[in-house]
Amino acid sequence: MTTDISRWGEFEDRIVASTERILSILGDTKATFFVLGYVAEHHPELISHIHEAGHELGTHGYSHKPIQSQTPDQFEEELLKSMEIIESITGTKVCGHRACQASVMKSTSWSIDIMEKCGIKYDSSVFPVRTPLYGVPDAPLFPYKISAEKICGGSEGRIYEFPLSVCKLPYKNIPIAGGFYLRLFPYWFIKSSIKRINKKGKSAVIYLHPWEIDVGQPKSSEFKWYHYYNLSAMEPKIKQLLKDFRFTSIRNWLQSDRSMETL
Repeated sequence: MTTDISRWGEFEDRIVASTERILSILGDTKATFFVLGYVAEHHPELISHIHEAGHELGTHGYSHKPIQSQTPDQFEEELLKSMEIIESITGTKVCGHRACQASVMKSTSWSIDIMEKCGIKYDSSVFPVRTPLYGVPDAPLFPYKISAEKICGGSEGRIYEFPLSVCKLPYKNIPIAGGFYLRLFPYWFIKSSIKRINKKGKSAVIYLHPWEIDVGQPKSSEFKWYHYYNLSAMEPKIKQLLKDFRFTSIRNWLQSDRSMETL
């Protein structure tokens, strides 16, 4: 759930403090920050700090609208706008994209062609789960080439997809990638699920939002209960994950994997 961009000015801006906190927690670990064009436009100094700390900057669109709520022209306009803002600050090409609310799905697969047209080299939005809001339950669980015609993979795909991680059970995929799921499940389950992925010689994709470590954020009736659920657990879990596993940015992962083209 999100509030329309036209009303964002009504709320206290807390993005800088929470993002700076994440940078502090990461220490020397490098990550990919998928940032909104709106945030980059209003806080260029924050984007510069992320870049200068050696992290990758990808785009999260401009105004945090799910793809299904946009026309193709609107999606392209917002994608290009966000990329141009970020690139003007960092001087570095934006290669990666993550959609709001994991909204790259079969019904929005047309967006993949637009990403390619705009110069995006990889996407990380497909969630191999079935939920009422999003998901591609039959998608591959690990990085693959994606196309508008074959969202679940095909040799003609020219964009890499980095699906969000799940724990594969016989009849269902359980999301463990981050966000609400990282707050919901006990740490032992998250850790064991990542270990299962690593034992296959694969990497897990883990994410969080800056607001998820902001336990003092004001509450709004506009957001559902799960927005605030177990926020106090997020920072300790992230710190423990950083102790138990090694992480890097998607760009660094691609450049270190000889089976894939470098960006």
